[in-house]
Amino acid sequence: MTKAERLERDIRKLGEMKAHEDELRSGGYRYIAGIDEVGRGPLAGPVYAACVVLPDDWDIPGVNDSKKLSAKKREELSALIRERAVAYGIGIADNNEIDEINILEATKLAMKRAVDACNGKLRASAGGSIDMLLIDAVRLDLDIPCESIIKGDEKSLSIAAASIVAKVARDHYMTEMDSVYPEYDFAGNKGYGTARHYEGLRSAGYSPLHRRTFLKKFEEENASASGTASAKGTDEVAKGNKVYAVRKGRATGIFLTWDDCRSQVEGFAGAEYKSFADPADAMAYLGIDDAAGQMSGRGAALQEERFPEGVRAYVDGSYDSSSGRFSCGVVMVRTDAEGNVKTRELSAAYDDPEAAKQRNVAGEIMGSKTAIDFCLRQGIDEVSIYHDYEGIGKWADGLWKANNPLTQGYRDYVAKARTKMKISFVKVKAHAGNKYNEMADRLAKDALSSDRQ
Repeated sequence: MTKAERLERDIRKLGEMKAHEDELRSGGYRYIAGIDEVGRGPLAGPVYAACVVLPDDWDIPGVNDSKKLSAKKREELSALIRERAVAYGIGIADNNEIDEINILEATKLAMKRAVDACNGKLRASAGGSIDMLLIDAVRLDLDIPCESIIKGDEKSLSIAAASIVAKVARDHYMTEMDSVYPEYDFAGNKGYGTARHYEGLRSAGYSPLHRRTFLKKFEEENASASGTASAKGTDEVAKGNKVYAVRKGRATGIFLTWDDCRSQVEGFAGAEYKSFADPADAMAYLGIDDAAGQMSGRGAALQEERFPEGVRAYVDGSYDSSSGRFSCGVVMVRTDAEGNVKTRELSAAYDDPEAAKQRNVAGEIMGSKTAIDFCLRQGIDEVSIYHDYEGIGKWADGLWKANNPLTQGYRDYVAKARTKMKISFVKVKAHAGNKYNEMADRLAKDALSSDRQ
């Protein structure tokens, strides 16, 4: 999809999401607010709600259900929404309130606090108050006309805006709490029940942020660490050993370790996955009747690629110690709106003794540059680059110090390319079974092999 086509799609979506609010305004409502919450499912931290009143002339496309946006896009839109909103408010119910009154009532409490905060700002800035509140599914008892909309964050611009503001605010808070309670990886999991989170619970116990009512099953079962043994069916996986079911990701299926699950979902827009103590529950989540022969220590139950629309590049590098040469392998993957996939394979070998000191990392750097060069030549304005060496993304994003000519040149090259296109980086686990990762690895090795012949 070209930049113009993507913009046309987003503008069309903006019109669809504004339609109901425009209809309400034509009926005499002036200050229409959307409200949404985030954080009902985590084991730790508060539940957040945001209430937003957008201006009638909001014309910035891209606002959508926060779960369908990248973290970077959410950050950008949240800042714009806060800046341009007629008024907004954030409400919080902490973990103690959640334990005391249950998560549903705590969610309603946070929402009411968000409405009060928004109304206070609205009265101060515009001399008015909310006269219609659009809510995502939940029903609130308020002295304001309310309308509950199922999947409202996909249908209402105001609710979607609220979902973005709430998500970003809570993510910031949980990231801050990571420095206070580093044992649980709150920055990475935002309080959800990941393997590292459970490991922290086992080693350090509860923090003041944990929801005790959400951990009763953990207490009762004294859940063990993530399962690591290979398995061929449900009879070989003990019920206490956690398994991970990926319903939407690079590959779908049941995985026995968090690392294997993460390699399928990190950086994948709209990923859907859960952890389960009982493999039967994982199968039910995926709609699988019999998992015999479908699980392994590394692989997926259903080896099926499901990508969102866009362009991604898988890069890898190789090094030949006998010749001192290195190479890159690149697989360009383009997915259209109907889910059809087209690939393009690229590879090259290099004779650069100085760069070769970085061995196969040099090849992966050149793979990233090759992918970006390809996109620039083809007029592609956005690409996600999947790589298994962390520095490929860290150097490009300025998070690692570039301390030699190869990494400095790479950092500067990406910075210049970013003036013409959007480039993001996704770290994946090497040889985790993804066919495009394996293809890139093979291409790099073949480039060196053919060069020797």
